[in-house]
Amino acid sequence: MNVVSNLSGMHLGILLLSGLGFFALAFATERHGKHLLGRLPAPHWRRMARALGWLLLAVALALGIAALGSGVGITLWLGWLSVAALAWVFAFPKWPWQPPVRERAERGSAKPGPAEADAIPEPRARRWIAGGLLAATVAVFSAGLAGEEVQLLKRPDAIQGKVGPWQFAFAEAHRDEPEVMEMDVPMKEFRLRFCEACDDDIQRAYLKVNKPRSERATGMAFMGQRWERRVEIPLPSTTRADSELWLTVVGKDGSVHQAVMRMDRVSPATVAWFDEQRSKHARR
Repeated sequence: MNVVSNLSGMHLGILLLSGLGFFALAFATERHGKHLLGRLPAPHWRRMARALGWLLLAVALALGIAALGSGVGITLWLGWLSVAALAWVFAFPKWPWQPPVRERAERGSAKPGPAEADAIPEPRARRWIAGGLLAATVAVFSAGLAGEEVQLLKRPDAIQGKVGPWQFAFAEAHRDEPEVMEMDVPMKEFRLRFCEACDDDIQRAYLKVNKPRSERATGMAFMGQRWERRVEIPLPSTTRADSELWLTVVGKDGSVHQAVMRMDRVSPATVAWFDEQRSKHARR
């Protein structure tokens, strides 16, 4: 619950910072500054507003990256940035101080015919259509965020442990049943992250179901570094709730350390899937 609350606060923070940033940038322009203030702001105020606006947008971006990483964080920032910009587009026409309406010379050839005039929506109808599009944009984006799974290594079920002197977080990539590959081999992907201070001391990390028989049979090696360590391993048909996942970590100083995790703690869906497969075979 705390993780979800923190993420909701982060989304709201990005939206508010983006909205304030766009407000400051609009204030920094001659056209919109006079529109927002009722008179033209002094040049030094416009310069300060421009710097503040870009700073607020940068802080919103940094907040997203710090919470969800560069890939998801930038995408999230762009999404809320669009929502904030659209909100101001529809808020400006309602602002108390409106710029004077420019009169345009009428052109006889440009007058629409009766059929064309009927096809052009009235100003009130156009506002309702635009408002509906904004609401739909917010609804679709919010639904996508609600359906997005909390960052897996920050989930409540992620394992926080220690292997040798190094702290780590470990979790399955997906909380679904294993994926059956060629020759009916079930495979499962896992993610691993070490503490930032620990990562520079680690050379390699391996994962295997059941205890390794030797130092040369420690399982599949994790690919990637730092926040992107991942591995996909085959699961033996004997996998049960008490089966053990052995994490072997080799330090840059040559030291080897191991940690053990029960399968039912790491992946309950995998245990349930193997139990179901054994039950099917028993009924045949």
